[in-house]
Amino acid sequence: MPRGKPTGPSPLSQLVAHLRAPPRLALPQIASLQLTLASRNDHFGARHFLKEQLPRIRFANPDLAIQVRKFNKHRAHDWRPELQLSFKNGNTQTLSLHGKWSTTIVREVMDLGESAGWERWKAEAQRTGSPLVPGMENAPEVVDPRPDPGVSFDAWRLKYTRAQRRAMESKADGKKGREKEELTPEEEEQRREAKKEARRARLDAPRLAEEEAERLVQLELQSKPQTGAAAILP
Repeated sequence: MPRGKPTGPSPLSQLVAHLRAPPRLALPQIASLQLTLASRNDHFGARHFLKEQLPRIRFANPDLAIQVRKFNKHRAHDWRPELQLSFKNGNTQTLSLHGKWSTTIVREVMDLGESAGWERWKAEAQRTGSPLVPGMENAPEVVDPRPDPGVSFDAWRLKYTRAQRRAMESKADGKKGREKEELTPEEEEQRREAKKEARRARLDAPRLAEEEAERLVQLELQSKPQTGAAAILP
């Protein structure tokens, strides 16, 4: 049977349209970018930038060196996402991405790039009243209410040993468990005693079961009429 005609744009055409959407994110003054962020569960603005905006930067700058470093981040770890820009003149600039949405990150990167095309786009956007970066009008008001940790992943990792980091994680996990249910000292003591009693009951269960089985056997024997020698024995 002949296949039906496609009813809409293909995924490939949609991807190409996204990559070519204005403004063109050309960065002729920048030699390389290095993005550092959590692999999951945190740094949502930076992760959205990685997914939606960094491919557009790559498309507009095929010779730009881009490095992405993703690390597992426990909630006890206190380091921020960062984007390091290395310019062709030898200068470097590091942007903290904490609490920033993807469109904000794009705007800051393009402002630092200082390309002529970006300056023309800014003037056109101001003249027409259109958003500087499409989608920035939909950015959440609060991306991350926590204060900026003020330290990069590399500095944070050097600051603490592996044992110290594990201790931080264990402490945070224990604190989370206590926050679920606040108990008074008396209630905590009662809970400890109840756990001890439950443990004793588990250990005594086989012995008690054996004693109960023996008792039932004895009752069964006593209930049956005795005959022969058993009937005359005391």
